[in-house]
Amino acid sequence: MVEKSLETSETPHVTVETCLGNLTVRGEGEREIRLLVHEHMDEVRLDRQGETLTVAFPEDGTLVCPPKTTLTIEQVQGNLMVDGVHGTLAIGAIHGNGTLSDVGHVAFEEALGNLKVRAVAGDLHGEVVRGNARVHGVNGRLRLGEVAGNLVTAEIGGDMDVTKVRGNARLGPGFVAGSTYRVNASGNVTVMVEPGAAVRMTFRADGRVRSHVDGLVLETFNGQTSGVLGAGEAAVDAEVRGNVTVRSFDAEERHGMSAALEELGVQIEWQVNQAMAELATQLERNLSRVDGEAVRQRVDAATEQARRKAEQAAERARIRAERAERRWRRATGERPPAEQQAPTDEETLRILRMVETGKITPGQAADLLGAIEGK
Repeated sequence: MVEKSLETSETPHVTVETCLGNLTVRGEGEREIRLLVHEHMDEVRLDRQGETLTVAFPEDGTLVCPPKTTLTIEQVQGNLMVDGVHGTLAIGAIHGNGTLSDVGHVAFEEALGNLKVRAVAGDLHGEVVRGNARVHGVNGRLRLGEVAGNLVTAEIGGDMDVTKVRGNARLGPGFVAGSTYRVNASGNVTVMVEPGAAVRMTFRADGRVRSHVDGLVLETFNGQTSGVLGAGEAAVDAEVRGNVTVRSFDAEERHGMSAALEELGVQIEWQVNQAMAELATQLERNLSRVDGEAVRQRVDAATEQARRKAEQAAERARIRAERAERRWRRATGERPPAEQQAPTDEETLRILRMVETGKITPGQAADLLGAIEGK
């Protein structure tokens, strides 16, 4: 690892014009910026004008800067990880996956892979996420244009507005009084409410709307289903093509096996999409070294293959949701049709553990689960 250090103030402005590999940014120290690459530091483009620094990485790179840095990242060809940068963070395009934690106000244009965000001190505003998005802990408002995969949010401190989720969405817990949480989803929506929650809910769904929360009565009129918990000080408003389920967060925690299965399923789906995004990024990076229209066609074909793989992963997630629904029916005495022989929790957990430890691939796990069901 080759390192270059620069003295600076506590609040510099840093722009990363491009990174041709993976980029890691850490907020550390007080008055120093450090650049780290595996080799070829002489190929790192660096321009400094006072407290404004512009840099371009020709390969994987690491930037260590003061926590109060104002950071602009224009383009990352690989994955991006930012941790501990509390100044304003502006991001252009992430060609791989993005992981943001302990950051300030964030705005980004596009993440071609998955996006995972935790602990945002300000607002989070994004245009497009091509994979899945998991957002936990935003003190301010959350605005997302399109999420092509699934969306999971929790502990959003201000208004939330997600224009389009093409997969499933899971919202909450942590609905704040005076805030409105809006989402439009093509798949199913699950709303998690904690004990004592005061939420007013409005759903316009093509599928069924069900409540598994004590004290929440849902009423449907003119195609709109609504219900109120407590004083209804927060509002959830959802346009849904699939089904809507409202669950108690405590109840979900008490069903340890179901919670473990769901979390493992999310992890596995995340790994599948992450692997495909990294593959597409690697192909594009390698093919970009050769000129010609044929190269562009090959890149497009690789991107299309990644998209199909992501859709297959989403379909497996839908099948998992149906299995969870059948388990709920069994627990409540509502029997599923006899021909749907779902695997037991123990069987499913055993198979998912095999995927988690690398003994089998996600595709082989889907085949095993299908075989148990007789498909």
